[in-house]
Amino acid sequence: MTLKYRIVSIGSSILLLCLLWGCQSSPEFSREISGSVLAVDSNLAPLKDPAVDSIIGIYRNELETEMNEVLAHSAQHMEKASPEGLLNNFVADLILELGESLYDPDEGSAIDFCLLNYGGLRTSIPEGPVTRGRIFELMPFENEMVVITLSAEKTRELFDYLALADRGMPVSGVRLNVGEDRSWEAEIRGTPFEDRKYRVLTSDYLAGGGDNMTFFLDPLDQKYLNMRIRDAIIQYLKQADSEGRKISAELDGRISQ
Repeated sequence: MTLKYRIVSIGSSILLLCLLWGCQSSPEFSREISGSVLAVDSNLAPLKDPAVDSIIGIYRNELETEMNEVLAHSAQHMEKASPEGLLNNFVADLILELGESLYDPDEGSAIDFCLLNYGGLRTSIPEGPVTRGRIFELMPFENEMVVITLSAEKTRELFDYLALADRGMPVSGVRLNVGEDRSWEAEIRGTPFEDRKYRVLTSDYLAGGGDNMTFFLDPLDQKYLNMRIRDAIIQYLKQADSEGRKISAELDGRISQ
């Protein structure tokens, strides 16, 4: 009996030790990670392929020549500003002028006014020579000109937007007087705002609701003029230069606050 008891006791002890060992947490393992700093400089750059570099050089030279082409000369330095700026007025006026020559409405009604966005003008126009490259900097986007026909209600929302805006949006064909309470009075082509539809020349970016101009999203009609805004600016500058005119603009109080 004694031998049997001892064997049972030893077996129980071994079982208890196994249970206690299993309840312990797994041992932690540590890893050592090492590394080194590898300097990336011209010494590690791949060697240029002379054949490929010569081909790229041809296009690079052609592009530089094209971008350095002088399109016109400016009589003044023009920058965007709020509530209106020389650059705002210059771009909006020329886009409206060219848009009118391109627009062929079915009903024979002309464009009423032009509205562009402040953020779309990315740099200034310097006094003196104005290069093609400068215009690409001014208008780097591929935005196209489009005429949107709005109801009176949506046109009213448009002027509400302009009255509340903290930046001067480029407009042409419009005079907008904004009161301290953000109420407004608008004249379109010299005529006070009326309860009728209006045709607005703008960019396809804004026509799609860009800059939160949601009033453009439910138009009565829209018509693309198949010309980019940048191309219109370039065309205007080249025409002015061919006629021996310097480009210029003026502040005329078209937006007053």
